[in-house]
Amino acid sequence: MSVMTGWADAIRAYFRALVSGTEPLFRVVVSDMLIGGTLINVVAMAAAFALFGIEAPTWLATAVFFLPLPYNLFLVFVVWKTTDTADSAWTWPARILAFTWLGVMFFI
Repeated sequence: MSVMTGWADAIRAYFRALVSGTEPLFRVVVSDMLIGGTLINVVAMAAAFALFGIEAPTWLATAVFFLPLPYNLFLVFVVWKTTDTADSAWTWPARILAFTWLGVMFFI
């Protein structure tokens, strides 16, 4: 088995765990959504601004800006799915935070 196959299998398994809602709520909200998702959005925004700065086609800069949107929607879905299976007092605050985060990330 090559190293690339091992990494691909690990990533596939992690995404399966995310979709099934078996990952811990804290990890999904803090690590995946707040840290990872926000970082991806900030990088996309910086790249879009750079493209606007070098006078690249507007459609290209706009596409780069909105590129993380499907992943953002996926993260909100994952948080919602995880709160269905989590036995925590933080389920509703996590859902509200996820939708608020999605709104903020739409502008960042």
